[in-house]
Amino acid sequence: MEIIINGQQAYLKKNTSFEYISENPLFTGSDSYTLTITFPLKDCPQNIRIFGHLHRQDVAKNKVVFNCDIRDKEFFKSGSIVITQISEVEVKTQFLEGRSEQNFNDTFDDVYLNQLNLGYPDAEERKPSSITAESAWDTGYPMRKWVPLPWVNNTSGNMHNAVEKDAYGDFKWSSELKTLTFQPYLLHILNKICQVMGYKGHFEEIENSKWKYLIICNTLPAAWAAWNFAVALPHWSLTEFFEELEKLMRGEFSINHKAKTISFQFSHKLASKTRNVHIERVVNKYQVEVSRENKSDYIGSTNLVYADNDDRMWAYKSCQWYIDEHKDEANEYNTLSALLNFAKTQKTCGVETHTSGRRTTTAYSRGYPRGAEAHGLFYAKDVDTYFIFWCYKAELVDTTHLYSQDMDYNWYRYTNRLIPVNQFGRKVVDKDAEDVELNIVPVWLDYTDEGMGSCIFLECGEMGSAVSWTKETDANGNTTSSSTTSGRETYGDETDYNSGALAQTTTGKAIALGEQEKSDAYFDKIYVGFWMNGNTNVHGGLPHPMVDKVEINDDFSYNSCSYSLRINQAKNDVTLNYIYKIDNKKKYTFSFLSDNIPDPRAVFFIEGSKYVCEKITATFHEDTGKSQLLKGVFYKVI
Repeated sequence: MEIIINGQQAYLKKNTSFEYISENPLFTGSDSYTLTITFPLKDCPQNIRIFGHLHRQDVAKNKVVFNCDIRDKEFFKSGSIVITQISEVEVKTQFLEGRSEQNFNDTFDDVYLNQLNLGYPDAEERKPSSITAESAWDTGYPMRKWVPLPWVNNTSGNMHNAVEKDAYGDFKWSSELKTLTFQPYLLHILNKICQVMGYKGHFEEIENSKWKYLIICNTLPAAWAAWNFAVALPHWSLTEFFEELEKLMRGEFSINHKAKTISFQFSHKLASKTRNVHIERVVNKYQVEVSRENKSDYIGSTNLVYADNDDRMWAYKSCQWYIDEHKDEANEYNTLSALLNFAKTQKTCGVETHTSGRRTTTAYSRGYPRGAEAHGLFYAKDVDTYFIFWCYKAELVDTTHLYSQDMDYNWYRYTNRLIPVNQFGRKVVDKDAEDVELNIVPVWLDYTDEGMGSCIFLECGEMGSAVSWTKETDANGNTTSSSTTSGRETYGDETDYNSGALAQTTTGKAIALGEQEKSDAYFDKIYVGFWMNGNTNVHGGLPHPMVDKVEINDDFSYNSCSYSLRINQAKNDVTLNYIYKIDNKKKYTFSFLSDNIPDPRAVFFIEGSKYVCEKITATFHEDTGKSQLLKGVFYKVI
């Protein structure tokens, strides 16, 4: 066995051994590492040449890391060796490889996403006159690295990148629009991070997948002059950013700080490269550790849930609890088209007119009549989606005066939409399992003016005024759920100048408010959606990213997309082929003989049963090298 440290052979302490542990990253996020490896210094000039200049103070600060290779016959691992303790007699170390080495290195822990310089289109490109709306939307990545989509700052109610239709029904920038703002592609942000940090990115797997089309929708008003994409991103370290992306995309970033490279691979593709392992030479029968709790660190044993994305309709879009309780009662349709045909007959309710001979009667109700089918839950099998009817408009049609109570009773005609529900419900493995929360979330898409469809909505925070978009009632008593305003932002000044209030300076008003609690960022999440140059014209409505495979328009037509941000997808989803349902209550330990250390990512077959491996431990002896006797920790697949 050879241990090469910084290009020089190091020598182990006589008659010693160390344990090498190969972990499955799907349990702890680590790879391979050793427990303590001891090297003598006294009477060992070879080791002194390597370690002799070290100081205890440096070791205490965890600053001493060397390149290290371990080779024993066919076994070879390259990584780093970390000094954990040193004296005049010996030095104690730990070897780290792969993700274990990556996790130890804290280079990205103190670099914050929203403090980087990730660039922005220049002043000329920000002018609406520099490009037509249709041209800006028609070309996707990689020809364009960002896109100027219409969006609403829900805090103020203002629409940005506002558009209007010309005589031919085509979109053009609003005549009042002065400056464009942009949503960058994820791949552009990844490449900019690599450029700024001096690393080389290898993101071919992303480029060849649906994630190529993912855009980051975090955007700030042009009036704020935040000409750096980073400013609109959360105050996350780069380590946190890559971890959040791994959860969303079900993959792994490999960050090599020595070679200064960052690469990405999907977990299901890594699993497909790993062959099943059949353990034939079991030395003894297993030991089993039984737990009362049905929990483990295995990624396949945790529930997955999106953080709330600020959407006023989020309760509808993430309601797994309701689906679990009522899915057996759902009205099932084989196709979405068949459901939409029924939905067209249910667009309005509240007023029913009946004619019998010469007599016409009108019946009123609050919404659909009691017992009507439209009150229920609906399911379209071909798109694997649940739906409900949702009322978005009330028009006053009649008033009845109740003389006994001396009051008017108003009757309305209600207009409804068919909306998908639970598209982004949690992925439940077990109701008692731990939840893993995703903070990269589907962007909030909401309705604007009738006939214009949906667009991006964002809560930009304290620099905007608190105008609500949720409900407006006009002078005729008609209620609608949303409205678009345009014009200049007001920045939260609610002073009643119309009644003669004193006009204080901005500084004076800020002092009067007192010290305010400040946030490190405008947003604490990243809002995303898929933007392909093919979804620019969604039935004449505003262009917007797609977050799910289907969305329903007010005329009961629908927009479809090949991609979705659902995490509660069907079991045949190929991206889930790397995880298994396991019995978390029983942890098995087997000792077995093998010439090589199997890949712990593999599926193991032991004595006729199928297992997932947590880790494998091998012992290396100073004089004989790696022992054939290995010990593995496993969970049975059920």
